[in-house]
Amino acid sequence: MKLISFEGIEGVGKSTQINLILEWLTSKGLSSKLVREPGSTEFGEKIRELLLSKDYNISAHTELLLMFAARAEMIKEHLAKANEDIVLCDRYYHASIAYQGYGRKLPLDLIDSLIKNINCPIPNLTIIYDLDVNLGFKRKAKDDIDRIESSGKNFFEDVRKGYQQIANEREEVVILDASQPIEILNQQTKDLIEPLI
Repeated sequence: MKLISFEGIEGVGKSTQINLILEWLTSKGLSSKLVREPGSTEFGEKIRELLLSKDYNISAHTELLLMFAARAEMIKEHLAKANEDIVLCDRYYHASIAYQGYGRKLPLDLIDSLIKNINCPIPNLTIIYDLDVNLGFKRKAKDDIDRIESSGKNFFEDVRKGYQQIANEREEVVILDASQPIEILNQQTKDLIEPLI
């Protein structure tokens, strides 16, 4: 099993690219599965509802621990016993580093400790779609905004910087310019994945 994770701030077109890649892999005869974070298990989807709900003003630590609770269940149900050739993950632990670490200012060593202690498999490839925060907000202007998305421009500037830092520090992480047309971005994504299949 090869694990590929897809990351980026709101509005980068990540979901569009993942679904195009899923279709492409299927057309090549490869077995593949798409999971999302938080979510992808019955328990994880309930946590997702709590995390995204504007009904609760939870602390940064609570947000982080709920993310990892959902992640632990997703790993147990989908990654630990995966039979597929490729598993595509719509966000993974790099999101916690960017959102809760750089965005919410929680200690990175705390997040790294959680990653290690719940035995997160390391992705073979992580693709970060990078986009100006204002353009991301513009693309999402017609969508309902959830609790995390309503965290404001400065928060997302910090998250974006976090993703850029992750790409600088980790060799399995690649950053792509998400302001490009969908077709060009899709070809660049395929070019990154092709050597793994």
